[in-house]
Amino acid sequence: MNEIVTLLPLITVFVIFYLILYLPQRRRQKKHKQYVEALKIGDDVITDSGIYGRVVNIKEETVTLVIKKGEIEILKTKILFK
Repeated sequence: MNEIVTLLPLITVFVIFYLILYLPQRRRQKKHKQYVEALKIGDDVITDSGIYGRVVNIKEETVTLVIKKGEIEILKTKILFK
């Protein structure tokens, strides 16, 4: 019983870190995944590097965007969730 009491602060810290850091991050990832899966041609998006563009083609893992100077192809994961 004494071992459990000595480990209780450590277990409490792990639980707090889980609740404060891990759960919100998982929720954000889930929302981002839903947003990326719902992309359609014509949507205006922002990339993680700050490039604004309009979706013109969607592939399995990449998206083609039209920007002022032409077109670029980026990974879907690099599109920011608005």
